[in-house]
Amino acid sequence: MLIKYRMYANTTITTFSSDIKGLIDGTITSVSGLSAGCDKANTTMTGTYPAGIYTKVNDSSNTFSKIHGTDSGYTHYFRLTYDSSKMTTFTLAQSYTSGTDTLLNSVAQTVNVTPNTYNGSEQFPKGLNIVITSKCLYFSSLTSGIGFGLFDLGNNGITSTYASQMKMAYIKLTNGTFNVPYAYNLQGAASGYSSISGNLWTTYVPPTFASNATGSLVVVENPAFIAANTQGYQAFGVNNLMRIPDYGYVIDSVYNTSGTSRLAANNYAIITE
Repeated sequence: MLIKYRMYANTTITTFSSDIKGLIDGTITSVSGLSAGCDKANTTMTGTYPAGIYTKVNDSSNTFSKIHGTDSGYTHYFRLTYDSSKMTTFTLAQSYTSGTDTLLNSVAQTVNVTPNTYNGSEQFPKGLNIVITSKCLYFSSLTSGIGFGLFDLGNNGITSTYASQMKMAYIKLTNGTFNVPYAYNLQGAASGYSSISGNLWTTYVPPTFASNATGSLVVVENPAFIAANTQGYQAFGVNNLMRIPDYGYVIDSVYNTSGTSRLAANNYAIITE
């Protein structure tokens, strides 16, 4: 599901955070359900909400659980934190203690997403774009200069051997970096669980635009990967994230492939279903 969330000048952090909460937990599934602080005339929602994946586990702390989109044996947690004017941090955690509302094995990332006024006459109209699928949760704000999200990871030799390794990652597409808060590091006698971080894997040749027999444009997409040196560069496929041709699309552009839209972000594309 892709939400192009647009705001008025008088949008408050209360209505902003309330709308985001409702979109994530599925209590808001149409534009009409958004708050009065939302510019509903210019807000759109396309696609289908992924039922049964996201659960609000603590309302006051904006803490949610997410079930892995293809491996239901893995559930991880995330928290959105706000101050009086913006979303300040996105925290991803391996597990959670409900009695004390405590995230376990977590890493907090500074995001600083600020509500902004929509103006349709601008070359790049400002707003917050949100992708919610069974395999990822992604936020993009041109005004705040950031695109980030939570993405499911595929299996590899590490996850097969060390089952407590998380299978989700925080990825910041603004600069192509990632963090997995709880992962197994292969470091000889010091081997064990801790976080891993690094850059999206860019060692392979990037795809290019092509054309088919009828002369139509073909946007070639390759899978995206992450890997860390402390795991011997064992690669993880990133679900719903594709590497696309360099400089092909402006950030937050939307294009369609085989009936499914993609949201562009710095030479990558997020599949919105």
